[in-house]
Order: sequence, then structure tokens, then C-alpha cells
Amino acid sequence: MELLINIYIFVLGLIFGSFFNVLGIRVPRKETLMGRSHCNMCDHKIRWFELVPVLGYILIGGKCTKCKTPVSIKYPLMELLTGTLFLVSYIILQENMVEYILVVSFISLMTIITVSDLYYKVVPDIILLVFLPIILTLRIISDAMPWHVGIIGGIVAFIFMYVIALYGKMRFKTVALGGGDIKLYFLIGIFLGYNLVFLSLFFAALSGIVASIFIRNRKDKYIPFVPFIYFGSMMAYFFGQQIIDWYVSLFL
Repeated sequence: MELLINIYIFVLGLIFGSFFNVLGIRVPRKETLMGRSHCNMCDHKIRWFELVPVLGYILIGGKCTKCKTPVSIKYPLMELLTGTLFLVSYIILQENMVEYILVVSFISLMTIITVSDLYYKVVPDIILLVFLPIILTLRIISDAMPWHVGIIGGIVAFIFMYVIALYGKMRFKTVALGGGDIKLYFLIGIFLGYNLVFLSLFFAALSGIVASIFIRNRKDKYIPFVPFIYFGSMMAYFFGQQIIDWYVSLFL
């Protein structure tokens, strides 16, 4: 029975991941969410079996069946990422369903804006506004941490990121940190709490630096930061406290 539940949650995550791809691509362009998916090159309407998460991509060989334009590997990767995180979170948090729903909500938020950042280099305000009351309410209701830890975390993270952005603009005379990232960290602070939110930023910055080393010769020098924030936040949530305890034990 447990195996069937795990399979169900993973498949559900794949389906939601497919929908999050659509949201991340269409919302920034202010496109309707009701229209059928289509090829951006030839306007070919995607058939139902092509929309099956991951399998659809494999069936069409990663190319539009009409014009043969390559379909981005980002689609199945985001579906697999969402399905995997839905399942891993359930395995860890199945005894606390409120916290699990909170984590799933956060995964949903981060998947959508990761897609937007990868395609358009933007973090849509409307997505943040939709998820803010959801994440805030669930953090208050959940007993995984005191509610004020999340509230303080959101405020502190926002102020910290704003100060960094302000200093960067004054010091380097350019935009060092996007406004979307600053507002995003307000939600991340609520989700993680003040004790873990800076660990999230550390992991995000570290992974971003490592990635920049491998792609520094790329023609497009822009490196989307949201995917690294996503990675850093998940690392901080699942392993942050253990890392902090280990670090503290080195000096005690």
C-alpha cells in the first residue's frame, strides 16, 4: 500500500511539474492558461500523448513532430524534479501533513519561478503574491517551528537582501541583485525561518559560483540565480539544522 501511495505522489508531482512549466512560461507573457499547448515555431497543437509528463518528451524524440524543432530538455527535467521533491518530502514529512503541504506549496512556487527565470530572466510578482498568503498561513498553522521564527525570518531576509542590492548599486553603479530575488527571499525567510534562511543564501551563492566556473566561456554571460536559490533553499530545509549542529559541535 505504501508503495502505491509513493507512486501516486510521484506521478502527481510529474503532472503538477508539467503544469508549472506552463505557468512559468505563460504568466510572464500574460498568455491565457486555457489555450492548448503549441510549438512556438510552427504553432503545431500538441497532441494529448505528447503532453504526458516525461514520456511524451521521449515519444517525440525531443523534437516537434511537425517542424522537427528541438523541444527544450528543461520540460522533462522540471517535471522529474517536481515529482522527486514531492515524493521525498512525503517520505520525510508524512507524519506532519500541514508541514508537507507547506513544503509542496514552496516547491510549487520555486518550480514556477525557476522556469520563468530560465526562460525570461524574471520573477513574476503575481506568482509571489499568490503564494505569499498560502505559505504564510501554513507556516503559522504548522507546528514544525514557532510561527514567529518564520515571520522574523521573512523580515530579516528581505532587509538583508535589500541592503545587499543597495550596496551593490552604490558600489558598482549597476543592479547587483534583482528586485524579484529580494521579494522572493521574503517568502523563503517565512518558509525556512531566521535560523536557516542565511544558510539557504550561502548554498545558493556557493552553487552559483561553482556553476559560473563551468560556464564562464559561454556567449550569454547571464546566469539565472533562482535555480541556485531553489537548490540552496531545499538544502537548507532538509539538511540545514544537521549542518548547523555539526558545525557548532566542532567548537564545543
